[in-house]
Amino acid sequence: MSFFRKIASLFWLRPTTDTLTEAEKVLRWQQLQEDPGEFVFEEDGFQYPFKEHDRKLKWSAIDRIVGYKLDMITTDEICLDIFSGGWKITYSESLPGWYQLLSKLQQALPSIPENWDGQIMHPPFATNYTVLYEKEDSKVPEEGNFYAFFYDIDPLAIVKMFEEHGWATRKAGWTEWELTNVWSELNVEPSSSGVLLDGAVVFHPDNIAILDRLLDALAKAYQYEFYDAQKNLLLERSHP
Repeated sequence: MSFFRKIASLFWLRPTTDTLTEAEKVLRWQQLQEDPGEFVFEEDGFQYPFKEHDRKLKWSAIDRIVGYKLDMITTDEICLDIFSGGWKITYSESLPGWYQLLSKLQQALPSIPENWDGQIMHPPFATNYTVLYEKEDSKVPEEGNFYAFFYDIDPLAIVKMFEEHGWATRKAGWTEWELTNVWSELNVEPSSSGVLLDGAVVFHPDNIAILDRLLDALAKAYQYEFYDAQKNLLLERSHP
């Protein structure tokens, strides 16, 4: 964490922080750094109590980590999205154990850039969405390689289906949506003749099988195509 972030954190702790001595501030900072919160860290991963049950996430099972900043009006909140398979969990810096989580992640996945949180702070008021870690075999293509078209469907039905199966969804315009998970970045774009679902997808049999199941479950006619980086057709499918 950057020097300025450390100093700022001291003043975010409690409204009475300005009455603390310098020694007390240093002690408070050390306590923050060492506090594991509700995390249980182990050599091969960590556990954290979710609403339904405790779940252990192994370091080796992490596919992607994304850092970003939320504008909270009076201050900013730095967040982490951790992706594993079709599962995503978000942690923020106000959570007890945050600093231990950052430290353990850095130890387990040394390719995570140092001081990334300080860099994400600038420029102000910007989300600064940054991929901090990504498995080499699960990198989403830089250019779109997947194109699907539905002839008769409510675009929100597509959004809801993907959201229920682990995709993060975000409204990207009046009628457009973005759908993302660790192996895909998709767009939903309605038109006068139907709905286009397109974007970048890691071309892997497991991913294709998941897409087929989801699209078939919508019970609407569709067709899709996959292309390689040279725009050669790799796969096409129509349903029904």
